[in-house]
Amino acid sequence: MELTAIPGIEPKEIEKDHGLVFDAHNHDMKQLITRYRGTVIQKNEAGQIITGWQKSIYHFGGMNREVPIVVTITLDPDGIIKKTEIDEQSRGSQGKRCDFPCLETLCNEKLGGIRISELRTRVNSAPDVKCLHLFEILSACASFYTYLDIQGLQEGTEQEYIAIAPDKQGLTARTTHEILSRTDEARIRLDHNKAPVLNGENLAESIDAVVKVNHNGEIAITEELKASDFEGVYAQLNRLFSKCQHEEKAYYGLVGRIRFSNWPSMTGLFLLSFSHAGLKGGVTRALKIEKILHYLQTGYGKNPCKGFGG
Repeated sequence: MELTAIPGIEPKEIEKDHGLVFDAHNHDMKQLITRYRGTVIQKNEAGQIITGWQKSIYHFGGMNREVPIVVTITLDPDGIIKKTEIDEQSRGSQGKRCDFPCLETLCNEKLGGIRISELRTRVNSAPDVKCLHLFEILSACASFYTYLDIQGLQEGTEQEYIAIAPDKQGLTARTTHEILSRTDEARIRLDHNKAPVLNGENLAESIDAVVKVNHNGEIAITEELKASDFEGVYAQLNRLFSKCQHEEKAYYGLVGRIRFSNWPSMTGLFLLSFSHAGLKGGVTRALKIEKILHYLQTGYGKNPCKGFGG
């Protein structure tokens, strides 16, 4: 399946067949980063089944990387986690060091026997499960479960799609989030006044750009981003995407800390895009991007995989 937007989904089918995630690909080389994430919660005689997934597709330096992970959580009628399973086809972004066996161990160590309502406090950050991708998926599962419970529902589906395409002037990002069949869309256009300068770690240490955010067909945000160090660049992007998430929350009537959303991840994805645009070469550029990905997940001087001491 060519992944260019949110695909149609049959909740009853995804429990049995995860091909919706693993068979989704994107071959458009202009689309540097594609991310597809979602959660399905279903009721059955034994309780509930939660299926959460995330797939990132990267086209870096002429090299393709796909990072798909699917997690299934089985609940008893009281909302206690009885079993957590990771699809054997799952793999993280660090190659063999975070393939299925590592992911499975990290997940099962933390979750057995607790209430799903406690998951958001037990898994409060990536180090709690030693994997950024698992954290994002599990946080979405717990948060969406809580959202449905507040609505008086025991079943529901949410899914989200992001595409980032850079060009000579800047980049364009498209996002679509579908919650209970209601869709929210945004388009972010960033134009550089001056191209970002990269530091010794190949991360942007400057930004001078104009950004416009179109939310559901209307201009929602127009502002300039200016900073002269990495911390400032990060803060500027983080503030922008916090505003975008606020727009989405207002649209859906969401309150509190909502984690079934890719908006917090957009800061890192934009930084990856800036680095890719500023680097030269093919394979060598891809390897440098890998190091940047490690940094964004773990920080300077850390092991690139949290599951192995990072």
